[in-house]
Amino acid sequence: MFKKSANVRNSLWNVINILVFPIAFLAATPLFIYRLSESQFGVWMLVNSYVYIAVNIIGFGLPNSIIAYVAESIGLKNKQKLHAYINAASRLFGRMSFITIIAAMGAAVLLYLNWIPVEDDIWILIILATIWIALKFPEIMYQSIFKGFERYDQSTIYNVLPRMISLLFQIILVLLGFGLKEIFMANIVVTLLFIIVQAIIIYMKLPDYSLVIFKPLEERKALYHFGFWTWMQTIIGVISFQLDRFIVAFYLGTSAVAYYALAATIANHFHMAFEAVVSWLFPKIARIKEQSTNTKSYFHTIRTFSVGISLLGILVIFFLSQPIFLIWLGEDSYLKTIDLFQLFLIYEAFIIMSIVPKLYLNGIKSLKFVTALEFLVKFSLILGMIIAFIIAPTAESIIWGQIFSLITTMPIVYYLVNKKILHENTFQETFITILPSICVMFAIFVSNTLLSLAIIILAIIIFWFYYFKKKNFNWHLLLE
Repeated sequence: MFKKSANVRNSLWNVINILVFPIAFLAATPLFIYRLSESQFGVWMLVNSYVYIAVNIIGFGLPNSIIAYVAESIGLKNKQKLHAYINAASRLFGRMSFITIIAAMGAAVLLYLNWIPVEDDIWILIILATIWIALKFPEIMYQSIFKGFERYDQSTIYNVLPRMISLLFQIILVLLGFGLKEIFMANIVVTLLFIIVQAIIIYMKLPDYSLVIFKPLEERKALYHFGFWTWMQTIIGVISFQLDRFIVAFYLGTSAVAYYALAATIANHFHMAFEAVVSWLFPKIARIKEQSTNTKSYFHTIRTFSVGISLLGILVIFFLSQPIFLIWLGEDSYLKTIDLFQLFLIYEAFIIMSIVPKLYLNGIKSLKFVTALEFLVKFSLILGMIIAFIIAPTAESIIWGQIFSLITTMPIVYYLVNKKILHENTFQETFITILPSICVMFAIFVSNTLLSLAIIILAIIIFWFYYFKKKNFNWHLLLE
């Protein structure tokens, strides 16, 4: 049954997609810190944050839009629409890449004329990173098309392989004494080569496809409309997930941000893995809603699976983190990282509650509603971290501020989702849903092992009777 399940297969490929590179990168992190220095490693993390922010903001939410409309066209068996959406996306992303390249060239000219200051080669790194951003747009477009076809295996292969090759070059470069400039140059070359490979694979899947350059395409408006709302979700998400790093860097220094960013990056990739396990829900809902299928049972089934597997994963990671971090980082770096990481695990116990509502609501195109919910959650995170940092200016306080914000806002989110979409028991959907996460928080926070185990047993009991035993959980939907 498991081998035949497309959902299980897509989940496994998604997890591979998310975890393989981060695990390899984190294994090499002590080498990078030692060879580059804590300060240079912190700069590397900040420039990578710049790439992440720029790609998501300039991208205008189009990746999700492409996934949704490619999946919808396949569901309708409309090849003409499918080709039109791919053409519209190609033109939009082509313009983004062109404009980004022009911006990088302009900055290079200003640098050459000494009109902008050069400090520790930071501007050279930004220019190289900007060229890399320009190449990211066609890469993202092809990845989105793969996902729209629900070919998560190919999406994973052509995403993980270039990153692993880039990492190999990075390790060789730092061992040979090179620095961050050469690292970003290697990223650019490898990304360009794999864009060409992905383009060939995609267009071989579309034998009747032809590129349309000048003809007006009405599908562009649909991509923009869907993309605008997911773009708004992305902007507030990027700000809330990246602002803390810049606060730490500005007030506590780049050496401090190296360890904060390291802990945050590990936790963020675990979150991406938890999301990847069920991210196939988005194109599936986008496809089956066109077939007049009742999708609420998908919401309940996938939410149960998502919350259960994520909380279990968080607990396993918590119990393994101390010995692994000590062996991996050494005692000095371990002491600077472990407390931050375990606070991020508590944060994850609550933020994972937002995964399925976001995927489901985007899938049914309830775009304004899900965007409003994202603004509510992310604005509360920003407010929480700022207030906490003002009260106690430490890296730990930033994470606690976000944790308390989530404890406050997630019940509100589930109340609103229930009122608009589910129409079930209000008290249960508002308050009982979050209780397993609260139990996990206390299990991580308390220092007594027996008490921690007792709290975990309580979490299992609550989860079993509320999530798993509910009549609308359906194994067949999960394994279809």
